[in-house]
Amino acid sequence: MELLQFTCLLLLISVRCLTGFGQLCGGNQWQCDDGACLPLSWYCDGNGDCMDGSDEMACPCPRGQVACMTGAPGCVSTSAVCDGQRQCSDGSDEFNCPENQGCLQGDWRCRNKICIPKDQYCNGANDCVDNSDETCGRCGPMAVRCPGGACLTEDERCDGKLHCSDGSDEPSTCGRTCSEENGGCSHSCLDQPWGALCSCPKGHRLSAHGASCLDVDECSLPYGPCMHFCVNTPGSFYCHCRDGFQLQGTTYCYAKGNYTKFLTAKKGTIGFLNLKTLRFESIQSIGYDPLALAFDLSRSSFYWADDQGNIYKAKEQKSRILYHGQYGVRSLVCDWLTGQLYWTNQKTRSIHVGAADGSGFATVLAKNIDPLELVLLPIESLLFWINKGPGDKMTLERSGMDGLKQESLVVLTAQAPRSLTLDVTVRRLYWMSDFKKSIETVRVDGSGRYSFLEFFKRRPAQSLAVFERWFYWTDQMGLWRSPQDRPDQKTFIQRTTLSVLEAYHEQQQPKAPSACVKSGCLLCMPTLDLPAGFTCTCPDDKLLMADGSCEYPRFAYATSTTLNLLELKGKELIKTLLLTTDDVMESFDIDWRGDWVYWANSTGDVMRRSLNTDQTETVPTLRPACVVSVDQKMRNLYWLSCDEVYVGVTNMDQGYPRRLYQSGSEVRDVYLDWQRGRLYLLEAGWILSMRLPGGNPRKVLRVEGHVAGRIVLDLKSNTLLWNTEGDDLKIMSLLKSQTHLAGREWNVPGSIMAAHAPLLVSLFNDVITVWDRRDRRRVHDVPVGPGVVRVIVALDVKEDSNKALPPVLPTLAQTFHQ
Repeated sequence: MELLQFTCLLLLISVRCLTGFGQLCGGNQWQCDDGACLPLSWYCDGNGDCMDGSDEMACPCPRGQVACMTGAPGCVSTSAVCDGQRQCSDGSDEFNCPENQGCLQGDWRCRNKICIPKDQYCNGANDCVDNSDETCGRCGPMAVRCPGGACLTEDERCDGKLHCSDGSDEPSTCGRTCSEENGGCSHSCLDQPWGALCSCPKGHRLSAHGASCLDVDECSLPYGPCMHFCVNTPGSFYCHCRDGFQLQGTTYCYAKGNYTKFLTAKKGTIGFLNLKTLRFESIQSIGYDPLALAFDLSRSSFYWADDQGNIYKAKEQKSRILYHGQYGVRSLVCDWLTGQLYWTNQKTRSIHVGAADGSGFATVLAKNIDPLELVLLPIESLLFWINKGPGDKMTLERSGMDGLKQESLVVLTAQAPRSLTLDVTVRRLYWMSDFKKSIETVRVDGSGRYSFLEFFKRRPAQSLAVFERWFYWTDQMGLWRSPQDRPDQKTFIQRTTLSVLEAYHEQQQPKAPSACVKSGCLLCMPTLDLPAGFTCTCPDDKLLMADGSCEYPRFAYATSTTLNLLELKGKELIKTLLLTTDDVMESFDIDWRGDWVYWANSTGDVMRRSLNTDQTETVPTLRPACVVSVDQKMRNLYWLSCDEVYVGVTNMDQGYPRRLYQSGSEVRDVYLDWQRGRLYLLEAGWILSMRLPGGNPRKVLRVEGHVAGRIVLDLKSNTLLWNTEGDDLKIMSLLKSQTHLAGREWNVPGSIMAAHAPLLVSLFNDVITVWDRRDRRRVHDVPVGPGVVRVIVALDVKEDSNKALPPVLPTLAQTFHQ
């Protein structure tokens, strides 16, 4: 039995990490009763995203409807919101609606549904492609263009009436001449019929009142003149570069070190295209063109995905399959600071993170997303992807690499976007628009949107890469490039067919410190939310341990004469017999640190047996006891007398028992929360709470309605759970002191026997069922025969309980919604 400690490990996490109550949820998040944080938009959306279902409780409106603020009717259809017609009597269904529905705030919506920045409206360029942004007409040379786009005639200038919002049609030089004090102009002056027309030298612009010249801040332009850093000066600017680059000329930054290569695939072979020699250098022959390619330059590793659901790794001319069954992989990228992989799956509409050694992968995001192409910026803990939304909506999304703080950067509807890429040094995202025949770009913070219009006039491009000052792309003819500042100067490089193109250079994966390096996590995700800078997670079929490792879930269950251990290893279930006894067990618990099994028999005697030596002892109690529970930290035994009157504790180091509480009615059960130092009692329909090692109990909550079977304590989420008579799962939050049904879709037959989020164990018709509370999925059905006494969760109890613990993901962003 010496292997028991190894085989009986499970989750032990401190309450602050476990529940999320050690830290507040963000302003755009909602906190579940168990402390987990989820996006505010998920609250009352009709799907239970909290594991306890608390986000769908007390919702003012049914699914598919939203609430009016104060007026009638109380709820209106979601489709009626912002449709231009008042459905609520107070008009609140039309409050805070964007000026151009379907675009971001600050955008203008074209007739063809393309969204452009408002400052591109009536700027003289056909930014919409259908010219709907230029319907304001052209202004003559002497006319005035107002900020809103309206064009005034020459007669409307200086007519004494303000037509433009900035007053530019009534300059201070109206009626003046250049011969008198230069017409009031700070620089050049030209006489006009209406007055003095001022003009400015290069690097300056005319102010709204039309007399003085203001410096043009070239560095604030959406697509400024400098590649990396720009410093504005009066009438001009100057540029400088990041470390590892050198300035050439006045604006260009060129990378030092190795010459640029492209990682690509050609005729079933993965390799490099050297831009200096134009030679293809083979890395791995695979016999087919991969769906996606990724690389980890510092670890000399290469990854690719095929159409059979496999993700591969190659290093030093050796390759192997890392992950099977990943049908639908669309995009594959590498976090070069940790070596982990991220990928999108079109079939499951999800984003995943996987260990580089193939030991497991977890779901990062899988709700309300349909991700296509994906890029990472690990040095800023950021994740970006093109997302298909409802209807024809498409967006460029950004979140932390743990899936939190998701937001839309750009609306891409009607643009037909693809080939998302990132220039890491410049901190810019680029993609191609098939509809606009353009290259589009935006900074990683969402600013600086810019379009290189009519870039692909002759033929559509297949893939895009951006590095240094160059655009690189492939089409049906081969590989091309052009400088970003002169995009019309296109140069044909080589005739070839390259469907995948990745700039391979050390500056595309720069070295930087990572909070994950010493995290101890199997899967560590950089986060924007926690001070530690990272959060631990585990493969979807494993649970997180206190040291950041991941283990398969394990449960122990007892019949009247046997004690068994169940270990769930993916689809495989391993059953181990721990002990047999001639006693009739009424209740049991296990001291995992000391390898002792405690049980109360049918005569009220409490026994314990060593799993290492088979030594059996009698445990002293003040009265015959029928319920036992072990304090895993102090290793004391708490018990409830068979007459349901006395609650006591036996100190196992000193070997003496004492009474904690004497009931005036009946105590039906005890629940020991040794992690937080509390004991809960079920007495006369009330849950009472008592401090450990003893104190006066106080009433916490009343248990309403009929309880079908047992009430169990979930140590991880600090909740009590039980089934109602109609098999509805009920949750009592000990953190928020409230009770509710666990979502509209939960229906668990039989009795709840054990819980440890995200898992739940029930017993029905002599079958133990393990449920995954993230997606309400049956993980395993285990026939156990009649007479199951109790089920407990195996807990990993470390000797050093004060050891600093790695952060645990305090959110349900990974919730499955297949």
